[in-house]
Amino acid sequence: MATATPRPIVHVFKEYNIGKYKSTRHYELQKVTDGTNQLTDIINVSKDRNCAKSSPIYWLQIREGNKWKTPRLTGLFKTSANLVFIGDTEKRTNLVLFKFTDKAETLAIYFYSNYYTKNIKALLQIIH
Repeated sequence: MATATPRPIVHVFKEYNIGKYKSTRHYELQKVTDGTNQLTDIINVSKDRNCAKSSPIYWLQIREGNKWKTPRLTGLFKTSANLVFIGDTEKRTNLVLFKFTDKAETLAIYFYSNYYTKNIKALLQIIH
């Protein structure tokens, strides 16, 4: 029997400080639908500098107070869909899909709480 796919909590972020940093983009939360904020109001997405064995394309970092929290929350890994990346939190407890707009000025994060799967084909069809 197949498990039903839960509805994700959708976070929509808008980039600010556009062009200020070469390898990092800062985003501010615009809205959350289908639940409560699972991240923080301000996040940053930075390019991987080949320091981790997992080799993600980007890293997601959240802000707590006036500081960026370390270690980073998750790596963003390429999927078969254009401008969509996958990550997870809490050691594969929560699946997280990242969908960037064409110029990456807006970022939609689909947070699947207490749900993880490696087969994301159906999820990509829903968000794409």
